[in-house]
Amino acid sequence: MAYQNILVAIDGSNVSNLLIKQVHDMAPTAHIDILNVVDTSGGYFGTIVMNADIVYQMEQDAELAINQAYDYARSLGHEQVDVHVRFGSPKQVIAHDFPEDHENDLIVVGETGLSRLQRAMAGTVPSFVTQAAAVDVLVLRTAQTEK
Repeated sequence: MAYQNILVAIDGSNVSNLLIKQVHDMAPTAHIDILNVVDTSGGYFGTIVMNADIVYQMEQDAELAINQAYDYARSLGHEQVDVHVRFGSPKQVIAHDFPEDHENDLIVVGETGLSRLQRAMAGTVPSFVTQAAAVDVLVLRTAQTEK
């Protein structure tokens, strides 16, 4: 299957460029939506109180991450690239909301870098997306993520 509209979910870590490079190598003419989801759902350990300064800083960090990802994709010669920041639950946004809005036919996520305790308590975004998404999901393993 030739994927034409690929969602690359990034978190601003050094894994982001590896995901973009892999997508570019496997589908150099596909449209890429690079997405960073600002987790306003309370994170992995329940609800947290977020004031405007915290939300603003999280949004600024996300903007920086997607702009760097965009620049990297363009440096590879990828022409069809859009960047997006969304707020909410990363699991829900990546598995359902964004792909439905943008008609993505593939979701690419990196293997989680969470600790074993965090994975046990909350599950992982890649695991949830793999089970819940209506389209194909590619979970890339990288040397930078914890095994």
